[in-house]
Amino acid sequence: MIRAESKGLVLIADDTAESLTMLNEALSGAGYTVLVAMDGMQALNIAERMAPDLILLDAIMPNMDGFEACKALKDNVDLQDIPVIFMTGLSDSEHVVRGLECGGVDYLTKPVRLNELLARAQVHINNARKTQSARGALNELAQPAFSCSLHGEILWCTQRAQELLAALNYNGDAFAQALQQQAIGWLSRAPQKHSQFKLQLGEQALTLRLLGQPYPGEFLLRLMDEDDTLLCQDLRQQFGLTERESEVLLWLARGKSNQDIGQILTMSPRTVNKHLEQVFRKLGVENRTSAAAVSLGVLAVNH
Repeated sequence: MIRAESKGLVLIADDTAESLTMLNEALSGAGYTVLVAMDGMQALNIAERMAPDLILLDAIMPNMDGFEACKALKDNVDLQDIPVIFMTGLSDSEHVVRGLECGGVDYLTKPVRLNELLARAQVHINNARKTQSARGALNELAQPAFSCSLHGEILWCTQRAQELLAALNYNGDAFAQALQQQAIGWLSRAPQKHSQFKLQLGEQALTLRLLGQPYPGEFLLRLMDEDDTLLCQDLRQQFGLTERESEVLLWLARGKSNQDIGQILTMSPRTVNKHLEQVFRKLGVENRTSAAAVSLGVLAVNH
């Protein structure tokens, strides 16, 4: 049973009883609820019944090793977001590379330093929860967002992103291929947050906006169709707004609250409010209702 005050549920898979006991005691003593498995197959069966917040996988185990188990986890849509930390020998550098390539987020060398384990465990659990929260918000707000690797592999898509691509007659494989052919160079140059890239999909074009990097080598992006891009451009030109101010105003005109706008544009509600202060000044209005009315008037005339 998971304790109410538990920091999280951690699954440890290791075929060495001594190692399991040591890790179990350390994590339990630090406030985590711990599940244990002796091989990869047991780990998968447990994870399917009680999805943990974090999995510690020994690289080499009988029946199913850590690499096979990690691949199986990442192929399961319900488990693929669970962060996996590999445990490997000091001299097994090829195991480290292989573990990261099959979906691990980190590794620890044996004998495991317990203070290092506890520090990394909390970091990865917190990061995973933030990512899941952001993804849930994007889905709830029907935002066309997705996440990809540096190689153009699609890691996940919101429902709205899938619908937008389907409307353009693009499936996941074709979209991934377009990313690999056009956007990998842009991503490899470590673009700044909110940077944009125009992606050509046949005769259609979509703008990609970088929302952030949940993990090293993973990019969270939002699809912006040309309509949104043109609408923001009209608002900028009409009122002398910055790019961010025009985006905030567009979503305000669509009836979104500051909190909603902040989730859509990945900024705090306080930052949204600061942008709106400048928007109100430039539009010569005093409140949200007037700003929405003025902007809708401009957009109706131009479109």
